[in-house]
Amino acid sequence: MRNLRLQVEYDGADFHGFARQQGVRTVQGVLESALQATLKEPIEVIGASRTDAGVHARGQVVNFFTSRPVPVERLTAILNRRLPMDLKVIRAREVSANFHARFSAKSRVYRYSIYTGAHPSVWKIRYAWHYPHTLDCAAMQAALEWILGEHDFRSFSVKIPIGKNTVRTLYRGLVQPTRDGVRVELEANGFLRGMVRLIVGELVRVGEGKQGIASLRERLEGGVQATHMAPAQGLCLMWVKY
Repeated sequence: MRNLRLQVEYDGADFHGFARQQGVRTVQGVLESALQATLKEPIEVIGASRTDAGVHARGQVVNFFTSRPVPVERLTAILNRRLPMDLKVIRAREVSANFHARFSAKSRVYRYSIYTGAHPSVWKIRYAWHYPHTLDCAAMQAALEWILGEHDFRSFSVKIPIGKNTVRTLYRGLVQPTRDGVRVELEANGFLRGMVRLIVGELVRVGEGKQGIASLRERLEGGVQATHMAPAQGLCLMWVKY
C-alpha cells in the first residue's frame, strides 16, 4: 500500500466542517468521493485538523492509503478536475507508511481576521468578522502573552468529552493591525474545539477595554468558561508543521 500526502485548501463557508457527517457536505466527504472516483477503490482520508463548519484552510494536510499505481505527479491535476471550486489540492507526494497527517504534526498555525470598517464589505464577509469598533492591539497582544505556554485550555473549548486531555502548548501568538482591521495568529501543538475562536472573542473584549489584560489567564487558572466566541468565517488554517 502507498501512503499519499496532499495539501489542500478550501473556502469553508459552504462546508459543514472537515469531518465526514451523514447527509451534509463536508471537506472529508467531498475529497473522499473525488479520490474514490479517481482511484476506483474505497479511500479514507486522515486530516491534520478537523476544522469546524465555516472555517477555511490554506494549508490543510491529509493523507490516505491506496493500492493504485497512479503517478503522484499527475494526481493534483486529476483530482482538481473532479473537485468543486471551493476545494482544491495544492500539491501531492508519496510519504513513508508511518506518516500520519494528524499525529505526525508538530504544530498548527491558525489566522483569524477581523474587519473593523464602518460598513460591511461583500469582499470580506465570507473571510472576516465584521466588527466595526476600534481595537487596542497592544492590549490584545499583552493579554495573549499571558496565556502562552503549556496550560489546560478546557476553559477555551466547547463540547469536550469527559476524560479528554485538554492540555495544549500555545507556542506563539501575534496580534497585528492591518489596513482595515486586526489579524490574530496562533501556533500550538494542537487546538481544542472552539479554542481559537474563544481566545479571539475574549481578546476582542480586551481590545475594546471591557476586560483587563490578565482576564484570559484568570479564566485559565480559575477554570472559568470563556463565553465570547468569534464567528467561524474569520478563521483559517494557514499551515501544519511537521
